[in-house]
Amino acid sequence: NTAWALMALSAAKCRNVDAIRRGVHYLMKRQLDCGDWPQEGISGVFNRACGITYTAYRNVFPIWALGRCVATYGSMLDEDH
Repeated sequence: NTAWALMALSAAKCRNVDAIRRGVHYLMKRQLDCGDWPQEGISGVFNRACGITYTAYRNVFPIWALGRCVATYGSMLDEDH
């Protein structure tokens, strides 16, 4: 959800760069040593009985969001900016 929020805020060119920076830091902090992000929950339910997980989602969206934030905000994301 953090990744989706960051993508939406970046697309809207949110002026609250501090909020973007905090979201970016949160995503970076949550990344595992192996490079993945943790699976936090079941992504969907099929026939009200079968849980579906989309393994790539937990990695694709954070990477996408981080890339979009860097492309949109660049050096403004630096701590001392």
